Amino acid sequence: MKKLFQIVLVSSLSLLCFSCYYDDYSEEIIIDIPDDQPISFSSEIQPIFSKCTGCHGTNISPDLREGNSYNQLVPNYVTAGDAEGSDLYNYLPGNGHHDIGFTLSGNEIALIKAWIDQGALDN
Repeated sequence: MKKLFQIVLVSSLSLLCFSCYYDDYSEEIIIDIPDDQPISFSSEIQPIFSKCTGCHGTNISPDLREGNSYNQLVPNYVTAGDAEGSDLYNYLPGNGHHDIGFTLSGNEIALIKAWIDQGALDN
C-alpha cells in the first residue's frame, strides 16, 4: 500500500510539473509576406506604431507619432535591410518588449520585419 501511494504521488507530481507548460506564440510569424510585395510605411507600418503612442509620444524615445516616427526610427533603431539586426524589431511588443499591457500580433510583427528587410523605405 505504501509503495502504491509513492508511485501515485510521484506520478501526480510529474504530471503537475509538466502540465503547466504553455506555448509562447509571440515569436511565431503568422503570415509570409512575399519579397516582391512592397510595404508602405505610411499606410501599413505607421498605423501599427500608432498603437504605441501612449508611451512613445513626447515622453519616451523613440517618438512614434505620425510625422515623427520615421525620422526617429531610421537609422537610430532600424538597420535597413536587416530586421534581425535592428533594435526596433528585436524589441517590439510581443517579440522582446514585455509587460506593457499589449502585444503586437504575429501578422503585425511579420509586416514590420518585411518592411525593414525591404530597406525600411519612407513611402
